[in-house]
Amino acid sequence: MSCIFPDVANASRVILTTRVNDVAIWACHNDRECVYRMRPLKEQDSRMLFCNRVFGSGYACPPQLKEVSAEFLKKCGGLPLAIITIASLLASCQSRSKDEWQSIRNSLRAKFASTPTMIEVRSILNLSYMHLPLHLRPCLLYLGMYPEDHEIMMRDLVLQWVAEGFVSNSHGSDMEGVAKSYFNELINRSLIQPEKRIGNEVVESCKVHDMMLDLIIMKCAEENFISVAYNCEDVARMHAFKHKVRRLSLNPSAKDATSGIFHTSMSQVRSFSQFGESKCQPPLSLFKYLRVLVYEFSYKRGTTLDLTCICQLFQLRYLKVVAFQCIVHLPTKIQELVHLETMQIASRPTQNFPSDTIFLPRLSQLTLPKGIGLPQGIKSIKSLRALDCFDIGKSLLEDIDGLGELTNLRILMFHGKVEVEVFDALLSSIGKLSNLRVLIVHGESSKHYCDVIYSLPNSPLHIEKIYLRAWLLKRIPNWIGDLHCLGSLSLTIELLSTDEVYVVGKLPSLVQLYLWVTNITKDIGVAIVRTGLFPILEDLRLFSEDNDDTTICVEFEAGAMSNLRLLGLEICDKWDGAMPLGMEHLLALEHIRIGVRSSVHKRHDVETAFRTAADVHPKRPSITMFA
Repeated sequence: MSCIFPDVANASRVILTTRVNDVAIWACHNDRECVYRMRPLKEQDSRMLFCNRVFGSGYACPPQLKEVSAEFLKKCGGLPLAIITIASLLASCQSRSKDEWQSIRNSLRAKFASTPTMIEVRSILNLSYMHLPLHLRPCLLYLGMYPEDHEIMMRDLVLQWVAEGFVSNSHGSDMEGVAKSYFNELINRSLIQPEKRIGNEVVESCKVHDMMLDLIIMKCAEENFISVAYNCEDVARMHAFKHKVRRLSLNPSAKDATSGIFHTSMSQVRSFSQFGESKCQPPLSLFKYLRVLVYEFSYKRGTTLDLTCICQLFQLRYLKVVAFQCIVHLPTKIQELVHLETMQIASRPTQNFPSDTIFLPRLSQLTLPKGIGLPQGIKSIKSLRALDCFDIGKSLLEDIDGLGELTNLRILMFHGKVEVEVFDALLSSIGKLSNLRVLIVHGESSKHYCDVIYSLPNSPLHIEKIYLRAWLLKRIPNWIGDLHCLGSLSLTIELLSTDEVYVVGKLPSLVQLYLWVTNITKDIGVAIVRTGLFPILEDLRLFSEDNDDTTICVEFEAGAMSNLRLLGLEICDKWDGAMPLGMEHLLALEHIRIGVRSSVHKRHDVETAFRTAADVHPKRPSITMFA
């Protein structure tokens, strides 16, 4: 490994982590610089972390709670996970009375230790679980369906909770919205960890800490909530114990090469998820009460997944397949699945796709496989809230026109090229979708300008995210400046000018802005970001698609982008050492990401220049370089 750690004064380190105590002890005995993975925080840092989580940044612990707070901190022993977990629990209490805190303290084991073991930490995690409201417990336990370190998309999780019946439909409320509030509450309680965000508020995905997942799996086993199998022997063992499996997660290892048989003890399964290729394939017809069916894996190219029998699963509510190398066989008829709400098929072209999908009465989420255009008669699916089409170009013009009748649509995603001939019809339909919240156009960038976008008949005023990477624009449309709910914007434009910046700089809700600029030129001058623009923007990325770079064409005035935390730039071979002007005015800047498309020597020059600029910045932002 020494070849990737040059012998310079950069203090390179290799960090090893382990949950096996014997390994950690052996490593510490053999390396004087080795430390435990969960090295305790210092006492002052522990108190600061605790108070910030419970009372908010800058607030101290009230005098009447100092004594009991000290006891909690002693129990946590400086472990960040334990401190965050117990602090999040205390922050969620109805009141912050001494009696209530003492009651929670008494729920922990009487034994206090100066250096907590895994058992001690688990007791703290378990306490947080026991103090969860009843409606959140099954939602947390359901995370046991996912493998360790798996990135879990918020949208997938909330739809699975709805399909399982975990979400209360009180007072006619939107069940997906209620499920999102459940998700956010688990985030706020630090029981799950945010992975991807839009700004500081919207969490798009999460992960589960290893120790929390251990606790979840243990609780699932105790309550027969979820059964996790790693090979066919595990499945056979479940049958031997003769307990009814309610939910089954198959997470096969690379060594799982043996075939297995599923028994009738699996007939009560309500959810089945498979992550990874396995020879231990269940006959789906056995799962007659199945509500949730998930496949996420990478089979060898050209292999098939037979789902023709799902038409017999009359209770099915959620179907998701992510297997891009796999050919999925679907039934020719599917309309008898009257409870089906989510159908996401992300795979290679199927040999057939059910033509009667448009008659599913409750279908709200539809992802079409590659090679499939919009279903003929899609305008009939009035219940549809999210649509993802990989090959919109293979759709009939009348079906693209019909999109405008799907007035419940919240999310609209396209992949692949959109031909110039269908721009008018597509944008006309988008203009009729008054409830649209997300518009995403992926795929290869068009060589033709999308001129009709400037005359969009009605802009979706409530939209929150626009990603038009594949559409080439000469300038930013003026109507974008009217989208006061827009939080995330990604565009490909020809030129970046002060006028273009001003259009989006007035948006009051914008927290994330990505711009790909196809033609960098000094002829139009520097694009100036004026004082007061972008009041809550946190993430700005500027990319170049020619042989120049974007750093020479941006200037920040004092008072602009007052909340910007992340700045991403791209450097090319023509870089002449110029830096963004006024970078010192970005007072909240914490991190700079530099993409370098040039020689190793040039990368060294770029890194040196930006690190020098960061050293004199008031907040000394960190620098990350990537190719």
